[in-house]
Amino acid sequence: MGKAQKLAGTGFLAVLLLSGSILTGCTKRPDPEQLTQLQEACAAADKAEQTVTEKEAELVQVQAELAQKQRTLQEVNREKASVESRLNQLRSEVQQTRAEMDRIERERVTPPPPGNR
Repeated sequence: MGKAQKLAGTGFLAVLLLSGSILTGCTKRPDPEQLTQLQEACAAADKAEQTVTEKEAELVQVQAELAQKQRTLQEVNREKASVESRLNQLRSEVQQTRAEMDRIERERVTPPPPGNR
């Protein structure tokens, strides 16, 4: 049982106990003050139940938003991994190209040894 249901149950139990203690006075009928107290207790219980219902609906909405954001996070993490992989591949290609360019430049600048002409 959730906290909200326990709270509502506790509120209802409090109303029952209060109304029972009020109604078991010395007379058969409650006086106006006791009726007012009972009405206030019932109104408080109704308000607590309404608050519980609202909070439960809010919880469902927040849980749905959380699930959507978790799915979005997974998608973004997959995309990030893909981009990092491609970036590493491009870095490797750049290093290879630079090494090849350096080799070509050294061959072009370095004269051939004598006798190889």
